[in-house]
Amino acid sequence: MEVTTLAIEKLKEVMTEQGETNGSLRVVAIPAEAGGLQYMLTMENESQADDTVMAMDGVKFLMDSDSAPFLEEATIDYVENLGGQVGFVINNPMFSSAGGGCGGGCACGSGGGGGCGGGDENSGDNSGGGCGCGSGGCGSH
Repeated sequence: MEVTTLAIEKLKEVMTEQGETNGSLRVVAIPAEAGGLQYMLTMENESQADDTVMAMDGVKFLMDSDSAPFLEEATIDYVENLGGQVGFVINNPMFSSAGGGCGGGCACGSGGGGGCGGGDENSGDNSGGGCGCGSGGCGSH
């Protein structure tokens, strides 16, 4: 799994806002019923025995043993689009066929956050899902 520099900076901001500066970001990937994946991001203070732990630029990421294989090629990024989408997104080439503009559909953020679903509303593909963390949110199309 990779995390962009901008995403790490924004994660640090969110963690500071929430008083979680010593916490870790858990990244969960769940197979969706219609194919593809749904993602969930949560702040946690403790890791579990089966977790893969990664540290990048002072931020710790946790992945459980079920999620880790799905996240091998994933990239967490932060986007601020003029169309209103603001938040974290997970792009995963292993499951790009299930995703729309978000490459898999996950977002979280503060100040109302933002997000997107994994489906491409223009093609009628509503197979995606969403996730949320912090005080932001999202959902599917």
